[in-house]
Amino acid sequence: MTKIFVETIPTIFTCCDTLLVAEDVASAARFQNERRRCEHLAWRRIVRRELGRDVHISYNEVGAPKVDKDNIYISVSHCRDAVAVAIADCCIGIDIESLDRDFERVKERYMCDSEMTLCTDKNWAAYAWIAKEAMYKLYGKQGVELREELIIESFDQATLTLHGRLNNSNVARVEISLYDNTAVAVATLEDN
Repeated sequence: MTKIFVETIPTIFTCCDTLLVAEDVASAARFQNERRRCEHLAWRRIVRRELGRDVHISYNEVGAPKVDKDNIYISVSHCRDAVAVAIADCCIGIDIESLDRDFERVKERYMCDSEMTLCTDKNWAAYAWIAKEAMYKLYGKQGVELREELIIESFDQATLTLHGRLNNSNVARVEISLYDNTAVAVATLEDN
């Protein structure tokens, strides 16, 4: 079971939103920036809508959100106007980015030479970035060097599917979906 949700971030939440609970409001209060509070509440609202208001949301040792339901994993990401949430029965990673960001300008920081030649699509630098971010969340390791340790091994341009790995870890499968001018990458381990 894997469910992916991509939704616009509301610019304001009402105090009577029936899905959010006091834990969500308290968690969001740590952000000084109103936009960050709205992003935070947007993904928590999706998790509560899908898993129930009684689910407890906490964070693991690397700061990734988790829930207190056996064999249920979540991953969250946000960009300027949207939030993406993955809920699955296996480890999962998700990333979302607007395609109007200039990834070309900084691709040497996160792509190795072999990755640069995998694809000629104008959005390849963006796809590689979100794929690596989704894999980073999937593997759950801190301090990973994206260019040296997290390597994309293959890319199917027709299906927007790629395979990569962190050092000698199991192969990750990453599927990329497009929503208007936004791209979402979802990473799972190949054997799942």
